[in-house]
Amino acid sequence: MDYPKNNGRAYSDETIRQFLLGALSAAELANFEQSLFTDDELSERVRLAELELSDEYAAGRLSGPEQNLFETGFLLTADRQRELNVSRALQETLTSPSPVRVPASLLAQVVSVFDLRRHAWKYAFAALILTLLLGTALLVKIKRERWQVAGRGGAPHQSSPRPSPTQAMVPSHHVNNPAAPSHPEEPPELPLHEDLAPSIVLNADTPLDSSPVIKTSGDVLTLELKLEGPVADSYGVNIMTMAGESVFVENAIKPTEPQTLKFDVPGSAFDSGGFQIALIRVEGDSKATAGTYYFRVR
Repeated sequence: MDYPKNNGRAYSDETIRQFLLGALSAAELANFEQSLFTDDELSERVRLAELELSDEYAAGRLSGPEQNLFETGFLLTADRQRELNVSRALQETLTSPSPVRVPASLLAQVVSVFDLRRHAWKYAFAALILTLLLGTALLVKIKRERWQVAGRGGAPHQSSPRPSPTQAMVPSHHVNNPAAPSHPEEPPELPLHEDLAPSIVLNADTPLDSSPVIKTSGDVLTLELKLEGPVADSYGVNIMTMAGESVFVENAIKPTEPQTLKFDVPGSAFDSGGFQIALIRVEGDSKATAGTYYFRVR
């Protein structure tokens, strides 16, 4: 599934802020998440807005409604909680103590001694400023000349070492093989935030923008869902696109591991885009929702 690419500047800072606080409508949220998935510039702006929002909360600059939205709709992931802890630590470090007040009598004495209105002090002060300017200009000139010499590869001339007697050649019994040409080895390209393995572990209710990003590299994708609450006899799963189109449905999957539901899905079922998994708990004839899981495919 191909999403249209949007320019990250199409969304205002206020819209990004409302997205992070969970204050967008359902339609606005769907459009924004589609753009976030395909637009690297928008993703970078969202990341910077997260840090700024944590700093404002730590400094107490959020309004009452924004503070409530921050606590209930923003602090949903461990990464954002860590960001808030860093913002609080920086706020405590940068908070300066109250300035020291100088008594008025002492200040008056200092002013009376070093009164620049007197002619002698005026001339001395002007001479000091002129000396500092000349010294700074000379220092800049010296540094500039040193930089120019270093840029040309120049170095002080050194006398050649005295010649020493040539040592006798020692016959070598090594095979004279031509030296192999040296080819610089390029380091392997590291993955950028994607999980390239055909297996993925998902936790319930993780937001789409914080969900794992995978690339299907085989015929089968293995999904492991971490279960919450008591484990049921079996579960039903419905994997859908963010637009609500079902791509995989299974009605009776039994847990094989404690608190984990593991099953395989054909890799051909997925195009690039965001996906959601609706998990249904099955107990006899009764069914109940057991959570929603998100992941993305590149």
